[in-house]
Amino acid sequence: MQILLFCLIPVGIILLILSIRLVNKTFSGNILLEIPYARKTAEFSLPRAGTYSIWHKGESFTKAPLDEFKPVIIDKSTSEEIRLSSLLLRLNSNNRKTARMELYRFSAPAGNYILALTEGSSITGLENSIIGLTPFKMADPDKYFIQVRESQPLLITLAGIIMIVLAGLCILGGLILGILADQIFVN
Repeated sequence: MQILLFCLIPVGIILLILSIRLVNKTFSGNILLEIPYARKTAEFSLPRAGTYSIWHKGESFTKAPLDEFKPVIIDKSTSEEIRLSSLLLRLNSNNRKTARMELYRFSAPAGNYILALTEGSSITGLENSIIGLTPFKMADPDKYFIQVRESQPLLITLAGIIMIVLAGLCILGGLILGILADQIFVN
């Protein structure tokens, strides 16, 4: 029985590797457009129908002007505005120098589009209050960027996160139960 329980450890490790690869695709999608905040508008092309996301990127430990703009995506062929979905829990990635945060997701067919930064706010009132309390300086508009990236559906990302938790439980459970098997399963 002890050997079977210890077998949970390699199963957990394999599951962990697969789930990290799955979640990593959310953060490392190809950049289709990157413009400095000061530019306000740009054209870009989507190579295929799918899920895409709008991220903002800037220097770490600076206040982003998220309460000063709202991105709008317009299909050039139909002049229709593409519906953007705001995320409750915003994904973010950073190193010591730069930070990125996902603002919106959208699904769209292949084609040519226009990204425009219009007046408005990209954050909720609560987020705006929290930003107001931080002592950081405002981001330099020339070092603050808006990106359109390839993404994956949110359900796949959530499944990857759940798989990471399950992998951790398999590894820890296999280790702990394997060590304690003689005491737990006494004949």
